[in-house]
Amino acid sequence: MNEQIRMRMLREVALRADGFYPTAERLGHKAAKELTERKRAQITGLESIANSALKTSDVFDFIKIRTARQKEWQNGHWGSELLKFLSQDLRRHREQICAVLQVEPQSAEGLEVHLLLIREFVRQLAAHYEYDCQFPGSGGTR
Repeated sequence: MNEQIRMRMLREVALRADGFYPTAERLGHKAAKELTERKRAQITGLESIANSALKTSDVFDFIKIRTARQKEWQNGHWGSELLKFLSQDLRRHREQICAVLQVEPQSAEGLEVHLLLIREFVRQLAAHYEYDCQFPGSGGTR
């Protein structure tokens, strides 16, 4: 991939990330409430798969399996909300970024944009989860 396109891609993803911060905060709070601090490994696993995945479906499948097997992911519907946001809402962000970059959303670059968006969102969600576990009842940002 062209280095100039890569830098523009990273910049566009970073700019979009601020826009979904409130959603990451809300879902991170739900995760902290449902998983509690005892299930930290669930969030670590999500971070790990998001950061190592070569395709978006790896992340989606992880969330589907956790939501199907773990009642904590079902409580409050946070697992299904997370899946919907990553697979549908972030897809719209990907399409907008691809339009700016003038690349096809289904191209390798477009799929990389989606993975980068997922990684950024999961990073934000994990931060909110940790914060809410450390400061229960804080209601989010201090």
